[in-house]
Amino acid sequence: MSIAKPFFLRGFRSFYSAIALLAPAAVVACGTSAAPSAETTTERALEVVEYGAGDATVVFESGLGDDWQPWQLVAPEVAEQAQVFAYSRPGYGQSEPTTEPRDAEHIVKDLRALLAARGYAPPYVLVGHSFGGGYMELFAKAHPEEVTGVVLVDPRHRDFTTACAEAGIEGCVPPASIVATLPQVQIDELEGYAQASEEVRVQGTFGNYPVRVLTATSHGFSPEAEALWESMLGEIAGEAADGEQMVFTGAGHYLQVERAHEVSQVILNIATAAQD
Repeated sequence: MSIAKPFFLRGFRSFYSAIALLAPAAVVACGTSAAPSAETTTERALEVVEYGAGDATVVFESGLGDDWQPWQLVAPEVAEQAQVFAYSRPGYGQSEPTTEPRDAEHIVKDLRALLAARGYAPPYVLVGHSFGGGYMELFAKAHPEEVTGVVLVDPRHRDFTTACAEAGIEGCVPPASIVATLPQVQIDELEGYAQASEEVRVQGTFGNYPVRVLTATSHGFSPEAEALWESMLGEIAGEAADGEQMVFTGAGHYLQVERAHEVSQVILNIATAAQD
């Protein structure tokens, strides 16, 4: 049994839900892999998790401050019918840090190189949580030919901070005093995410694949901020020809923990449809 671990940024009460996760370590094949620099852009060890079988490859991306482990309840169920690839970004879990920029464009570039180095050929079903949802949105829009479906698990909309400020809504971003205490990798990603809006915008809309935007309603925000969050995630779904927002009323930010089976089923519906 793995050690219980809270998957949220300490002090971000208005930002994330506090959920602890217990899962059997035996259900995954987890290892640290050093990929060749020619294929991964840098020489560093990266923690990856690869298991399951099937024609579809499902790629998981975690949110700010998280290694791969928030997917421990979802990935095994998905792996019953598909190949699963999850990893910890540089600086998280057992992955070594990097000196490369931590904006969405560089993170997507690194992920694509890592997938190639590990022998995973596209197309992929992309699954991203929180900030990871923003990274997967960029991946999908920039490389539509490599994607057969997208599941965004309560993603942070790239313009949510700006929209909050314009609406005069407070509590949408962590206080500077908290940010200053975070590990450097998290500070770098927070700062890099400010570029995500433009990086995504220049890529246009989603391609010809299904997009599901899973939305929580209980983040600890004010009612005004909660309504804005839900509305903006609906806008993401509206950008796709086959887009759908799925609202999980009363659920917190970590839907993949709190509503793991339902999240797994959404992913599998996309993955199995892609194989037909």
